[in-house]
Amino acid sequence: MTFEQRKPERQALIEHLLAQDWNVFGTLKFVNGRTIGRSSADKLLRSYWNKMDRLMFGKAAERQNKRVPRWCFAHEGSDSENFHVHFALQAPILDVDHMCCVLNAVWAQHHAQTASLAKNWIMPVQDRAAAASYVTREYWRMGSGTLLDELCWDRTPADTMAQYHHDQQAHRITRAASPLWLRQAQQALNAQKAQYEASGDLQMMERG
Repeated sequence: MTFEQRKPERQALIEHLLAQDWNVFGTLKFVNGRTIGRSSADKLLRSYWNKMDRLMFGKAAERQNKRVPRWCFAHEGSDSENFHVHFALQAPILDVDHMCCVLNAVWAQHHAQTASLAKNWIMPVQDRAAAASYVTREYWRMGSGTLLDELCWDRTPADTMAQYHHDQQAHRITRAASPLWLRQAQQALNAQKAQYEASGDLQMMERG
């Protein structure tokens, strides 16, 4: 399928994404996106998002299918060999900055092959249109394969998520990401915010 044929499909995907509620924009990287292998990467991503669902919703994640609302996109980089994932997400807790730090800290500790805090890029979204355009930017090459349907979820409304804002949730988060990890994640977030505010260039998240 040609670029011109995929252009309206990508635009429809952008419009769909902009119609959803999300306030976090992130990039999950691997120690080496060129050698991780798609099968290994997919397993790590599935287990990571399952863990985040359990952190936020406890046993309800599995028993009642409560999951963090998210839209995940595979990217392969300019040479089609550097696999990583971009995502848009609706924070299930009120403190969006804290959610960004938790997401980064849990991913950084998840496996020997998941990237360090400074290498990932997870921030409160600043420009939804720019973010939606960015996550879909490889549609022309990958087609619908860029959207990782098996990792996406859009059926947990805000009022449902609010029911889980309690001490048990906070305790689960603390067990998964210690204060030290969260402080380091906050430092990474502060640095990324400063870089973005200085240039406004989302391409920065591809570096490192």
